[in-house]
Formats: sequence, C-alpha cells, structure tokens
Amino acid sequence: MFRKWKGGFILSSSLYFLGFANFVSAHEPIFGTGPHTIYKDGIGLEMKYEREQSQYGYDQALHLHATYGLTPDWAVAVEIPQLQKVEENQRAAGTGDVMLQTKWRFYRKDFAEGRQDQVALLAAVKLPTGDTESEPTLGSGSTDTIIGFTVGRESRTLYYFADLRYRMNGENDKKASLTLKKGNAWLYGASFGFRPWLSEYWEPGLVFLMELFGKQQAKNTLNNQALENTGGHSTFMGPSFLWSYKNWMVTGGVSVPVMQNLNGEQEKQQYQFALGIELHM
Repeated sequence: MFRKWKGGFILSSSLYFLGFANFVSAHEPIFGTGPHTIYKDGIGLEMKYEREQSQYGYDQALHLHATYGLTPDWAVAVEIPQLQKVEENQRAAGTGDVMLQTKWRFYRKDFAEGRQDQVALLAAVKLPTGDTESEPTLGSGSTDTIIGFTVGRESRTLYYFADLRYRMNGENDKKASLTLKKGNAWLYGASFGFRPWLSEYWEPGLVFLMELFGKQQAKNTLNNQALENTGGHSTFMGPSFLWSYKNWMVTGGVSVPVMQNLNGEQEKQQYQFALGIELHM
C-alpha cells in the first residue's frame, strides 16, 4: 500500500490475491504498489524489515501490517512501524506514525490464456502518532493523506505494474509560533517481472521483479515561507523477489538511487533494503 520514509523513500507492502480459479497466485511490487485486494473476509498479516542508508546515518524499521477484505474488491489495512533512526551521534527508537489504508479494485478482467488485467484506487491517512520531540524525530507531527491509482497485468510468466499517487502533507504546529509544512509530493512506480519456471498452487513459486520508483516533492514551508534546502526529485531502481508457498510468501529487494535532483544542500540516500514475510488466512 503506502509507506512514508524520511528523505523521500516510498516503500509499500506486498499484498497478493489467492481467491481466483485457474490463475496463478498474484504478486505485487516490493517498493511500489499493485491493484490486488484480498478475498472477502480474508485476513492478511505481514511483518517486514526495512533499512535505508544515507550519507550520515540510517533508518530501519519493523513494519507490522494487517489487511482485511471487506469484499473481493475492497480491502482496508493498518500499518504500525517500529523505528530506529541514527544520524551521526543522535539515535532514537520507538513507534512511528500509524497508517490507515484502503484499496478499491474497480476493474478486473480474466483471460482464457491465464492473463489478468486489474485497476484499483488507493487512499491512506497517516496519523501523527510518532514522537516529534526525539532527535532524530520518529514522527512528522502532521496528518497526511495519500490518494492515487494502480494498474497491473499478470500472466503465467510475465508481470507489469504501474502506480501514481499524490501525497498531501498537513501542518506540524507543535509550536504556536512556528508552523512547519512538508511539501506535497507526487509518487510514482513501474515494474516488470517474470516467473523463471511454472508451478501450481501447492508447489513453491518464485517471481523476480525489476522496479523503478520515485518522488517529486515541493519545498517545505515554515510559516508559509519556502525552505531552500528541501524538496526535489529522486528516482530509484533495483531488483526484488517474491517466493510463495500456498498462503505464505517471503519478499525481499534492494534499490539504489539513479537520480537525486535535490534542492540546495540535502543528505543523499545510498541504498534501501527490504525483507518480509506474509500470511493470508
């Protein structure tokens, strides 16, 4: 779904659909998002470790993610991150900002040759639950909203995904005389995947993906005045994998920046890494 990372990374959780006949179990990107929803009354549980390395420190998190299928085409989810952030000589750890998410798949078409096309709308709200007094901070202190859509095409051997989202950040007014607002951002992603060998549902399955994703963010403002060393455009790329067995899935991937056109002087990212496990019940 959606994930907000300090420094501009967007990471999202993998959700896969197990409820359609005569079709391979579905997969989604690691660093982007796809159009799949869970089956009606289905419960999806995910635990994912993520780390991003920058010039002067690193952020790492254990994300706890739960999904529920209201209908075969409409799912809701909650994500609770446990964070650790290190910047030079400063260190902080604790619960980050909680994210409430929903996805509505309004288009799905199955083809006789085993191909499936899907399109879905996305929405999420990030709540200011993380500590904003720590150094570095564990939360943004603002209520943020994300809306967007995602499309996907899958066959027995090939996978294509794309998504476009818009993030509207709220104001952080923890100090009466200072109002900080992070710049709104466009988030995008595209990925191509393939299955090296065919397998049935009761057999282990493996899919490899190459993912491209990024963010174009406006400058932050302080009391409505733009901050020069904020905002910009970053794009990342890297391989990922999805290994599934029945209703279990292990996911992982690594990505590196291919373009970081940041405004002014900002800390640049070096790589990010993700490894997770999922269970659908």
